[in-house]
Amino acid sequence: MYGFVSAGVLGGAARSSLVLSARCSTSILRSRSQRTHLIVRQMCEASGESDENKVQVVDRNYEEELPLTELSRLEIRVGKVVECERHPDADTLYVEKVDVGEDEPRTIVSGLVNFMSQEELNGRTVIVLCNLKPRAMRGIKSHGMLLCASNEDHTKVDPLTAPPDAAIGSLITFEGHRAAPMDAGNRASKAFDKVASEFNTDADGIARFNATPFMTEAGACYSPAKLQGSVS
Repeated sequence: MYGFVSAGVLGGAARSSLVLSARCSTSILRSRSQRTHLIVRQMCEASGESDENKVQVVDRNYEEELPLTELSRLEIRVGKVVECERHPDADTLYVEKVDVGEDEPRTIVSGLVNFMSQEELNGRTVIVLCNLKPRAMRGIKSHGMLLCASNEDHTKVDPLTAPPDAAIGSLITFEGHRAAPMDAGNRASKAFDKVASEFNTDADGIARFNATPFMTEAGACYSPAKLQGSVS
């Protein structure tokens, strides 16, 4: 049984702009895209008549409608590099501390030395694949991966980022796929292996799975350098 967003929750202006009536049922919500769902959610949050419980009902009903896919299993979050140092035993590796909204920053090892300076990477908002199985890279265990765009011949690499208003720790979602991340481990790593070849950036640098953008509630993730190519 699906819930609904009442006319009172959205307010007069929102009702008019989205053509939602006082009997706005979930059949209407189901037929709309994820982008419209996010707009509805933001309006719920902004309304003085709304509360978090109502927003959670909308989220839960929407998510239950979506299929569980290999992409659903990935935990991809907005992060921020709070520290960046050269790896003591590898010339091409950085060791970063990355805030993904947890109690402590994660240690992540990235092969970005040949593509950007420590100063460029430190303080940068990034997109982190969080639930790969941790693995040691030249003696330092990495707990995730910075997702980066690269051009066709891989001579340029650019870490993906999120819109400025995206909260650190926000979960990246994909239209048409339920968000149901698994715990870090082999199964999540296998899920990534199955979908990784379909990660790409378009001519505007927008990060996508096939043609579906990596979305935050503030908008799509992207390559700041507008690199068009693969994402890994």
